[in-house]
Amino acid sequence: MALGVKQYLQAVTYYSKMYDFFNENLFGGKLEKPVITISPDEKNKAYGWITRDRLWKENGNEGGMCELNLSAQFLNRTISEIAATLIHEMCHQWASVNGFQDTARSGSFHNKLFKEIAEDYGLNVEYVHGRGWATTSLKEKTEELLHSFTKVNPPTLIYREMPIKPKRVKDVSVRKYVCPDCEASVRATKAVNVLCGDCNQKMQEEKL
Repeated sequence: MALGVKQYLQAVTYYSKMYDFFNENLFGGKLEKPVITISPDEKNKAYGWITRDRLWKENGNEGGMCELNLSAQFLNRTISEIAATLIHEMCHQWASVNGFQDTARSGSFHNKLFKEIAEDYGLNVEYVHGRGWATTSLKEKTEELLHSFTKVNPPTLIYREMPIKPKRVKDVSVRKYVCPDCEASVRATKAVNVLCGDCNQKMQEEKL
């Protein structure tokens, strides 16, 4: 097996094991385990997400499993930050299965209910303008809990570097229009019909 594939599978297995650990020690083992994935967020904004819909099916059977994804390009953060993201998404899962609406604006705004849930399950929560109570970190006791996990399970370090997209250069062509009588001129970035206010004459395009 290629080394890269092996490391990727090890990372998925590692975070899957971390999910089980926090499910047992924070959520009393009550959460139904989702499919743990690692893939990039193309908008380069989200540390992770969990789906409400059961997108993963097994052999065409009814039901299925939701998906908890850790964004590949943000796995170069500290293990505490990654663990906070994992628990953050588990809090969303807990809210969903219990019928609570903890977000608005298609999931981008985290309301006060999310704050209460996250604080109950081991996270510090901070308010971010436009996103609500969205920024989370580990409480001291949760940090200690994580340490007990990493002591037995050293972190698997692998992340995806996002390609640098070249900046688009706008092709702006400037046109000059001149009045045939008084020679007053204006410039425009596209073809326009312009009248000289003094002469009431249509201005003519002049090559620059």
